[in-house]
Amino acid sequence: MKNKLFMATIAAAIAIPVMVAPIPNHYAEAAETKGTVVLANNPFKDVKVNSPYYKIIHEMRDAGIIQGYEDGTFRPDTTISRQHAAALVSRALKINGLTLEKTKEFKQPKDLRTDSPFYDDIKSLVEAGLLEMDSQGNVNPNKALTRGEMAKIIAVAFNLDVKADYVFGDVKGSKYEEYVKALYSNGVTTGYEDYTFKLNGSLTRVHYVLFMHRAMNIDTDFVAKPIPTPTPKPEPKPDPKPTSKGPVKYSDWSYQDIKTKIPRPAGYVAGEHEKKNAEVLSEIVKENGHGFRTSFDIEANSPTRTSSTFFKDFEDELRFSAEQVGVTYDEYVSIINRVIETGEVYNSGSFAMYFNYQNGRIYETGVRNN
Repeated sequence: MKNKLFMATIAAAIAIPVMVAPIPNHYAEAAETKGTVVLANNPFKDVKVNSPYYKIIHEMRDAGIIQGYEDGTFRPDTTISRQHAAALVSRALKINGLTLEKTKEFKQPKDLRTDSPFYDDIKSLVEAGLLEMDSQGNVNPNKALTRGEMAKIIAVAFNLDVKADYVFGDVKGSKYEEYVKALYSNGVTTGYEDYTFKLNGSLTRVHYVLFMHRAMNIDTDFVAKPIPTPTPKPEPKPDPKPTSKGPVKYSDWSYQDIKTKIPRPAGYVAGEHEKKNAEVLSEIVKENGHGFRTSFDIEANSPTRTSSTFFKDFEDELRFSAEQVGVTYDEYVSIINRVIETGEVYNSGSFAMYFNYQNGRIYETGVRNN
């Protein structure tokens, strides 16, 4: 009966000049139309003709169920509040000659003024047990409506029966289980792609209108399919740290891995650690009269190194640098690895160095061994 009343209301709406525009098939499927859509008279500014909800939104508007805003917009993607949800379902019930059964005594909410334009709508839903007040006695009219609350409101308001005992895994055992079953078994909702319903999630104005429209136009031939069990997503495996095989630790890693995956020393604070070590190095230069400063990437295949014609490779550069500061190659490599491991400044008196974790470079000062 309610479906016939709704369609009669649509037929009684003000006549609209008819224009037909083609829309893509994927929109036609989503909008449940057959490839064309009747252009509405004075459509909402923010509801485009290629929207899959264009026809439904304007059909519901012309039936007097939705009104939109004074600026001519509908704001389809705005989250719907409890008070707006109450207003929409109340209008639909009045249009279809339906009423809600009072199951609870109404107690005046602390946060609802009697002169609110939504007062009667909210009062009706509270008395029917479709909107609950919190422990402080507030009905929270501006709070977002949850999907669980939506399911209860629509299932009860439009007398939807459970036609199949299929339940979403994240709904089973909840106080909304039977209401969501009613929506699913009547084709009002399909849930999410991961076979969940998300009771506590919010919904947009356009989706609330869509659920209402489906509930008011139930397909009597619809047969719900069993809900598959969600396949748990595999736990993401931690990004394995690359191994190091070069003489200098991590030198065969990529530049990005060097900057992000080298273990930091205890208490490391990015930026502050490097700044402190740079200050220590400057003091060592003053105290020891170091005559040179240099820095180099520990990445063996650094573009600046591979483009150089002075050194054959990274090992050749290390041997040269070790000779310049008067230590053996093995000693020099060991010192570099030590500062990378510890985060400390090495100081032999004749030369000093530290490692910058943020850019992957060794900073060195010293007295050249000529």
